[in-house]
Amino acid sequence: MEIIQYKPDLLTSITQFYNNLTTEVPNCHSITEEEFDRALHGVSGHTDDDELEEETAYVVTQNGSVHAFVHVGFFREGDDDKDKVGVIQFLGYKRSERNAGQTVLEKAESYLKPFNVSRIIAFTKMYRYNFYGYDYTQLSEKLDHIHGLFGMNEYRRYHGQIFMEWKSFIVELPHINLPVTLSVEWKEGRGKLPNCHIKAYIDNNEVGQCDSVSCGQYSSHPDLQDWVYTHWVGVEDDYQGQGLGKYLLQYSLHEMHKVGYRHASLSTDWNNYLALLFYSNLGYRAVDWTYAYEKIISQH
Repeated sequence: MEIIQYKPDLLTSITQFYNNLTTEVPNCHSITEEEFDRALHGVSGHTDDDELEEETAYVVTQNGSVHAFVHVGFFREGDDDKDKVGVIQFLGYKRSERNAGQTVLEKAESYLKPFNVSRIIAFTKMYRYNFYGYDYTQLSEKLDHIHGLFGMNEYRRYHGQIFMEWKSFIVELPHINLPVTLSVEWKEGRGKLPNCHIKAYIDNNEVGQCDSVSCGQYSSHPDLQDWVYTHWVGVEDDYQGQGLGKYLLQYSLHEMHKVGYRHASLSTDWNNYLALLFYSNLGYRAVDWTYAYEKIISQH
């Protein structure tokens, strides 16, 4: 077993490793080498203002086969930008190859140590591969062996998202007693079907929104093109508890079904039990629980 720093001639084997690793992860579909190469843009030293600093990646190989992989870097936070936070953007290892996973995790921590990071976060929604699930996807519960590795190395969960699906959804045009008027805006995106943005008004004041996008935003895979992902439903405080949120979501789904969407998905915070209760009783079912991890290195 050998651990080496990533180099472009490993791209094919790394892409195959990632696709095999995420086969059972909901909302993840196989990707191309070109897509993975773009995700490793920062590793090659080409960074933008919103990307990590000093990115690198390590690979554990044996007999030409990839057994583990980690992508690491850091960002600055705080008023003076002096506090550095390490980021494990992605880590994976083959099941039954715990030593390989331990090796890349220790290598990532060793790499970050000279930068004096105060903590390390892993699978955060801020820094993620844009093809790994939908917005806010963190470490899937389907990758339980990676959860175990983090836990055994003093990482603790500090955030999470529940992902829910409603296959073959059917929604009748809803009714509401509030004097609501709606504006509906369609925008083209990366998916084959358009994205939808709905605003609700009462007495010319905006009181709610519902934003839904094609799941084709996250992957070019053909199976995702008739899936919609609702990433925001919001209602002003004065109008909560009156059915407006449900009305907006159902109206959005009704309109999106008319243009060709057949399946729906969304996510909510891991501890938002009210939202979980609302969505599950509407027709959605939880398919994945995902979590971000944190390890405190030093206290300031």
